[in-house]
Amino acid sequence: MNRGIFVIFSILSLLAFGQSLFAQSLLDNPDYKKAIELQQLAKDAHAAGDYDKAYEYSEEAGIYIARSNAYIAQRILWYKANGWLKNARSRVAYFKSSGINPEYQQAYQQALAGLEAAEKSFTEDQYENSIEYSKEVLTLLAEAKSGTLLPKYYKVRLIPKERDCLNKIAGYPFIYNDRTKWRLLYEANKSKLKYRDNPHLIFPGQVFEIPSIEGERRSGEYDPGASYPVFGK
Repeated sequence: MNRGIFVIFSILSLLAFGQSLFAQSLLDNPDYKKAIELQQLAKDAHAAGDYDKAYEYSEEAGIYIARSNAYIAQRILWYKANGWLKNARSRVAYFKSSGINPEYQQAYQQALAGLEAAEKSFTEDQYENSIEYSKEVLTLLAEAKSGTLLPKYYKVRLIPKERDCLNKIAGYPFIYNDRTKWRLLYEANKSKLKYRDNPHLIFPGQVFEIPSIEGERRSGEYDPGASYPVFGK
């Protein structure tokens, strides 16, 4: 294979590489268009037997290919950084609207600073830095919970169709979400029961404490009009 043929195949492979990187960006990429033109000139010169000219065109095309690939790589980074930044914004916005559990307040403040750094890096075209800051935001808030805590106390309600009892209370999503955990309520509140031999016989108005069993934070008395997270989720 002579030098001219080798150069032509080299340019073809470079162009294929550029296309595989980011095809959409090539449509408005003047460097890529110029490389295509030079590729054709190189092929024509080679067909005419002017191998030196073909080599010259190929060398020039290689310069434009390098520029094109650099542009494409930058666009790929832009899209990646933009995606990570959107996720970070969404996570912060969620806690901004719903509130943050006090336990995670420090992590939230760090996440706010991280998001600001991610935004700044993105606007300055420092996409790799922006991605790292966005990932840090998501890591900081990965385990965070909203500001609404589970109730610590439950006042027995008068529900004629299905009376409150310990196993029913334990099954409420904001209590334990599991009726079989009623004995935990019994052990924590047996001094309040009127009939200890019948732990499920309870009365409207009685207030029972809901002990924490998985390290969850609880506060206040259950409010039927409030919205609570589901225990364990």
